[in-house]
Parts: sequence; structure tokens; C-alpha cells
Amino acid sequence: MNFKFADKINPHLEKFDFTRALDIAESKLKETAHSEFHAVLGQSLVHQAEDVAEWVDRFFTACSARFPVKALYFEMIEFDINTDEWNIDGFAYDQDGGLDPEDMEWLVDYKGDTREDTDSTFIIEGFEPVQQAFANAFANPNPTREQDKAQDWCEQIVIARFMELMRSVHLKAKEKGLGWSNIPLYFTEHEYTFVVRSTIG
Repeated sequence: MNFKFADKINPHLEKFDFTRALDIAESKLKETAHSEFHAVLGQSLVHQAEDVAEWVDRFFTACSARFPVKALYFEMIEFDINTDEWNIDGFAYDQDGGLDPEDMEWLVDYKGDTREDTDSTFIIEGFEPVQQAFANAFANPNPTREQDKAQDWCEQIVIARFMELMRSVHLKAKEKGLGWSNIPLYFTEHEYTFVVRSTIG
């Protein structure tokens, strides 16, 4: 993770300004020498929002039978090193611990998770060429500086696309009047400390 690159787009992600965040990251990637990572350009995950919303709704329903769900948290697999399959895990909470960049420890105290409550994760499809790019990079012990830069910007784009997807999922829930549309959704990549909180009034 290149945190200097992340600092350039994270303020826009916090405001759900995905267009601006992606404009910055994609422009920077285009400035690097052409590589396999350029396959990410122009690719979106939003078309999977309907399916993700149905998956979340099954999870929410299962958890609600056991406890009042006050918040949901979703994380994408650590995709740069787990390249065979990209997926999303979900977690449910009986309280909303709020967004504090200095302390998100409450996220470990979940009461439900998708692997236990629905025996599933959500499999991300459509980014297979990008997954292969990360697999090839992982196997290359001596990348050039340009290759490193391309990979770093690609990472930022994938994270932005995941967050764009989850915000779209929340909006889809509101549109459908689903029971979890009015509770906070949190999301990020696994092991990443930058977490976004989505609420819909």
C-alpha cells in the first residue's frame, strides 16, 4: 500500500466523490509505462450492486433473527496477495461504534458474519485480468520502479471501485426499502485502516 497515493484520493472517497477519486488515480496510472495493471482502467463493479444487495439482505435477515442489527461492516479480501479469488466478507453488530480513524477496534466485536450466518462470501467477478496482474507481480521479485508505481495506483483504483460498489449497494437498499437501508454501513479492504462510513437519510 502506497499511503502517499492513498492520501490523494481518500478525502474524495470519504465524501463519496468516486468520480474525482477515480479521475485522479486513473490519470496517474495512465502516466506510467503500459502494463498489465492498465486492465483496470474504466472497469467498474457497480453492475454487481443488485446481487450484493440481495446477499446483504439475506445476511441481515439471518442476523436480525438473533439480535437487533445496528451496523454492518464489509471488507474486501487483501486482493494484492490473494489473487485466485476476490471476495467480500460481511459482519453485523448490535451497536454502532461510530467512525473514529484513531480507534476502530469495535469492529472486531461482531455478533454475526456472512461465513457463519449465510455460509458465504460474495465473489467479485469481472476483474480477472487485474487479478492476474497482481499474481504476476507477486511472483516477480525484482519489479521496476514503473511497475511498482503502476501496481500502487492500480491498488488505489480497486479500493475505490470496491467502495463505490458498497455505496451503490446501500443506495440500492434504500431504493428497495430494505430493512438495513437506514443503518450505517462501513467498508474497506482487509487490514486497511482507512474505513468509510455510509449513511442514508
